[in-house]
Amino acid sequence: MLRITTLLRRAREQDEGLSIVEVLVAMTVFAMIAAGVAMGIASSLYLAQTSRSREVAINLAQDAIDRARTSTNLFSVVDDTSTQTVGGLRYTVKQTARWVPRSGSPNACGATGGNGGPLAYKRVALTVSWSAGGGQSVSMNSMVAPTSSVTAANLGTIIVSASLVDGSGNAGASVAIGPAASNPGTAAAITSTIPRTDATGCSYALNVKPGRYDVKLTKADNIDDGTSSGSLGAQTTTPSTTVTVQANQTSAANFNFDTALDVVPQWADPNASARPFTTPTSTTVSLRRKSADYGPFPTGATTQVFPYTDGYKAVAGEPAKCLSVDPENWTTANGTAVAPRNQPQPASGTNAVKAPVQTVTVKLNGKADNSLRATSVAPTAGSGDPGCATTTTYTFTNLPTNGNVTIALPYGTWSLQSGTVVSVLNGLVNITFSSTTPSVTSGTGITVTAGKVLLDPRRTP
Repeated sequence: MLRITTLLRRAREQDEGLSIVEVLVAMTVFAMIAAGVAMGIASSLYLAQTSRSREVAINLAQDAIDRARTSTNLFSVVDDTSTQTVGGLRYTVKQTARWVPRSGSPNACGATGGNGGPLAYKRVALTVSWSAGGGQSVSMNSMVAPTSSVTAANLGTIIVSASLVDGSGNAGASVAIGPAASNPGTAAAITSTIPRTDATGCSYALNVKPGRYDVKLTKADNIDDGTSSGSLGAQTTTPSTTVTVQANQTSAANFNFDTALDVVPQWADPNASARPFTTPTSTTVSLRRKSADYGPFPTGATTQVFPYTDGYKAVAGEPAKCLSVDPENWTTANGTAVAPRNQPQPASGTNAVKAPVQTVTVKLNGKADNSLRATSVAPTAGSGDPGCATTTTYTFTNLPTNGNVTIALPYGTWSLQSGTVVSVLNGLVNITFSSTTPSVTSGTGITVTAGKVLLDPRRTP
């Protein structure tokens, strides 16, 4: 008995249990197994959710295509974006619909211009997107044909397209179509209602008798870009174009038409922006985009122009008549345009467009002289002045007598005469001019020679 007790005591003393290292290793192995199982479960749930979401998106796209196919009026099937919430997830359904003619190149409304074949069918594209663990989408396309011919035999269709500056459609513009003012041929008045442009900027006149038609567009505070044939080169709020309709053909009238940008043209000396000056009785500014000039527009008055994203350059006066007024026409010896450059306008946050001019200080001749006349003259050979094709004259009145006055003029070569206002009748100012030339203060960009004043925009960079 004593021996058994001794053996049990020794066994208890030798039983040390598990070490802390063994416990930590066991827990690490268990955590790795548990994490793998959890990731597998999460992946299965994610795949199941993604599969369900994709199935819902496909059903939404199919529903939209089914609605297009069952529509009794394909002209009502247009671009559209809508949202739906299914199972707590938000889906965005974007529909794009385009008419396709049997011949010719299609655009958003069905034809690019000239004469194309009849409208054959509509291409409807659906994209359904959602975000659950990352943006995902499904796409679906279908061709939808009208149940009957869009236009009756031996008649034609006029497609009207109005595009914003970014290329998207201008919705809600009113369309007027009538026999052309000149050479209408067999054109006849359109008695059916012509709808306003839809979400894609499109409108249509169906069953139109062959002939020439004038198409006009109107919408409050909108303006075209000056490319419409009825107002080519001049931006207008009521653009028009003429199309020729042929039997069983589609004709297109395309407009670039957008909300007008309000600008206020001004004269400004870029090298002395804070220096006050007197302007002539009549001042204008031309706005240039690329190689096209618009205007001239009176300074100080709000003017509406097409809202090109790259803006306009402002030039004092009319560069088409006088190259001198545009600083970029003045060149250095190597033919490079020089500062100051007339930068694209208007600047961000303002509607001011500033045309660069030169300020110059002039002392009038006679004690009673209160007016001044500046006339463009032929530049001195080798001066770099590109000159004026048409003589330009500016008149300054109500000037202070017997003193100096700071005036502003476009760049170029000018002759100056001071005088006294004798009378003003029906807006016409009668001035008696002095026989001698007023004195001009020379300075940077101002060179005075015999009877001439050169206002040079070039500066040392």
